[in-house]
Amino acid sequence: MGFMRYKATAFSWVLATPSGSEWRLLFGRGMEGALINEQQRIGSDYLTALAPQLVNFQGRGLALGAVLLSRQGENRQSLFFSGNTYYWYDWEQKATLSQGPWTTLANWGTALPAGYRSQVDVLFQAPDGAGGSRQTYFFKGGRVLTLNWSTGVVREALITDGPDASGCEGWARLPEDFRSGLDHVAAYKPAADGTRQSLLIKGVKGVLLNWKTGVLASGAFDRLGVPGLAALADHHRESIRPVTGRWTGTLGNQRVEIRVDLEGERTLGVISGDLFTGDTWTDSFRTAADLSVVPGHSDFVVSASGLTWANNSPWTDLVVQLPHVVVNSPARTAHVALFVPASSAMLQLTCSYAGPALRSVEMETDAMAGTQVFQSYDTSRGSWAPRGYRHRVLTVASAFAEAGIELKNAGQVNVVAPDASGADLKWSAAELHAAMEANFSLHRDSEQWKIWTFVATYHTLDPRVLGVMFDQMGRERQGMAVFHSGLQYGNYIGDAMELFCYVHELGHVFNLHHSWEKHLSAPPAPLGPNNGFGDLSWMNYPEAYNTGTRAGVQHFWEDFPYSFSENELRHLRHGFHRHIVPGGDAFLANTALDLSATPQAFALPGAGEDPGLTLTLGGKQFFGYGEPVMAELRLSRTGVRGDVSVAEAIGPAGERTKIVITDPYGRTRVFRPIARTCSGHGDAEPTVTLTEANPALYETAYLGYGSDGLYFSEPGTYRVTAVHTGLDGARTVSPTRTIRVRTPLDRADQEVGELLTGDDQGTLLAFLGSDAPHLTAGNDALQELIARHGDHPLAAYARLARGANAGRHFQTIGDGRLQVRGPDTKTAVSQLTEAITVSRTDQDTGLDNLTLNAAFRRLATVHAKAGDLERAEATLDTLVTHFQEQGVPAAVQRHIQEQAETARAGIRETAGEEQDS
Repeated sequence: MGFMRYKATAFSWVLATPSGSEWRLLFGRGMEGALINEQQRIGSDYLTALAPQLVNFQGRGLALGAVLLSRQGENRQSLFFSGNTYYWYDWEQKATLSQGPWTTLANWGTALPAGYRSQVDVLFQAPDGAGGSRQTYFFKGGRVLTLNWSTGVVREALITDGPDASGCEGWARLPEDFRSGLDHVAAYKPAADGTRQSLLIKGVKGVLLNWKTGVLASGAFDRLGVPGLAALADHHRESIRPVTGRWTGTLGNQRVEIRVDLEGERTLGVISGDLFTGDTWTDSFRTAADLSVVPGHSDFVVSASGLTWANNSPWTDLVVQLPHVVVNSPARTAHVALFVPASSAMLQLTCSYAGPALRSVEMETDAMAGTQVFQSYDTSRGSWAPRGYRHRVLTVASAFAEAGIELKNAGQVNVVAPDASGADLKWSAAELHAAMEANFSLHRDSEQWKIWTFVATYHTLDPRVLGVMFDQMGRERQGMAVFHSGLQYGNYIGDAMELFCYVHELGHVFNLHHSWEKHLSAPPAPLGPNNGFGDLSWMNYPEAYNTGTRAGVQHFWEDFPYSFSENELRHLRHGFHRHIVPGGDAFLANTALDLSATPQAFALPGAGEDPGLTLTLGGKQFFGYGEPVMAELRLSRTGVRGDVSVAEAIGPAGERTKIVITDPYGRTRVFRPIARTCSGHGDAEPTVTLTEANPALYETAYLGYGSDGLYFSEPGTYRVTAVHTGLDGARTVSPTRTIRVRTPLDRADQEVGELLTGDDQGTLLAFLGSDAPHLTAGNDALQELIARHGDHPLAAYARLARGANAGRHFQTIGDGRLQVRGPDTKTAVSQLTEAITVSRTDQDTGLDNLTLNAAFRRLATVHAKAGDLERAEATLDTLVTHFQEQGVPAAVQRHIQEQAETARAGIRETAGEEQDS
């Protein structure tokens, strides 16, 4: 990115150039310019004709910004900027006094904060500081910084607070559209009392501002009552066609899509593109930090070297010639050239402007009857907003439009009506995925700019879950759901949180991580303030917000400008095609864990970081070939910090615990479950306080299969480590646990293992069954295992998946209606009972203890559904006595007793509700 941003105005820079007592303005663009005084236009010509003093300034045709440095009694001097280079020019000497990287100019390279080191909007010289040191105002976005060239930053504030601490009261009266994103600031003649006055320009509008009293005139800048401005030539007063957006071109069967990001607020100064052969993506590129922009009268040329490619293309240099024409002129094409330095190899294309959006996506929306799809939110309705924030009415589409993404509705919202009784309207990940494949008319198992959004009722896991990007099977990131009843539960309908939920989940669809997880990507992305928890972003959680001095929901909404962070914008606008397109790279890949690159993420906490917690991975250590690998997570209070509040959900399906698995070949991958939820959208993430009486939380995790497929597919030794991020951001890392997968002993072991290890079977074991048609082959394999090897210990897992699925209803959508398959309790009881019976005979066969515990509770629920409450109660009693007889530790026995009583209470409550009805 260049030091100063490209301006979408008819001129690149404006300088007040007084001649004696006469106020004059010189406008420059490329080699041409215009000169006016207050009463008239003096001329429009080459710069050297209007200002002969610039004849020896070789950089005059490159300048994208300028600032007048002159002091009384000194020669007139100016700084001009092109890319990251400055030129210090003396007009009277007609000589460049110095030039070089802007970072070598006085203390600018060391004193300027990160936010002011690129894409600055405007520079304007300030009065000298104490001791005569030079000072400059830096305008960017809605803020202005004053830099003393000797001592550093003097002040940084909102534009409406004024550049200086006093004498700037008039800045508070600026029109709203002039409170950020200024294009030019030039000195105007002082008021009669000597008060400073300035001309502010934004696009084709202007403001004459008295720094103390406020606005003298505003409107089109040629109608401010200054005849000289009104006399400017037409092409200097008219709006310019934007170049930021998408440009497309073809050459034979080669197609290119170029994204230009140069103009307006929050511009990144980046050009990126995708190459296709026919409809097949072949490669993507983006420019590095330094773009060379050469302005001209009717076009300008952008060039870059050292392009970054997805597939290491040899074309490392780029030249784009973009039209610079007024709005009412005919549209013109852009010319794109990719080439290899010192070679004749070149790809040249002519591109047409496709529109201002950098990417365009179709979104199909379905909604359950009785729910409502979010429409809009007026930010002025909120109780809090950042100082200086300009309120606006936001929709999901406009929130993404501000990020450069066009969300287009793919037709009307389809309302899904129930078609049968028996639906509980709670949606599991298996049901959501089956519903997407059945009802998403645009769905294909391929990469495409199409998304399915489903407004459902509740999530099966927790009524407080507000949203989920559930599509982590096959081609991922094509579907997301929001839970209307969950939003009602939190009283968020019509609130900012409803908008936040939609935008957050769609961010996941576009492969954006949570703010505190970005360092776990490959390559790792930098974390924002306070390890990401201080990010003011749609991808943070309001209740997780913590800058170190400001934390929690209220402070988040007081500070949040309803936007993505700069790095998130870079991904959304310029991420390589497969890194972002729905159906492209897997979720969390290219934005999966590279342990070698981020060892600190799984390193033990250092001194002073003790979170007062320990994390352990328990369960079996030896598994048969194909046997589902289970682990028990235990998060415990150490007592060092007394009682500790922790998140209620500690498994990998939530956001706070990550598990990495190193296979026998030394390859490390993060475990990515095929079903994750975002539990922290609301004002308060569900938490539990660990005390001396209740010192630990337990959760079972199925690690055998996830979004990356099978994690324990071959015999050998595996190493497993977990890290939990606490509510305060502190990390708790588990000791590494060794797991061994045995080699099959005979042909039966081999066949059983193979029948358990397909992708469909892995999904069914993760979901404990599904009716989804695309998993038919997996269901057939599990049934074949039961039929051919029903006496094999691992058949218990096939029986568990088949029995669990049979014991519940399964709802999906077909022909726009909710369809429900009722429970088959007879089959469920038979299969679950057989799985439990086999597993109780020998601890080394059948289901492991963690899964056996869950199977007991599921069987009790099925008995209750069949109306046999007595057998349901007896099954829970047997669960408790079985593990007592196994001699498990007393703390584990208490935990199992609590689980049994929770299940018992749920069964009794459901039975009571059915009697009442």
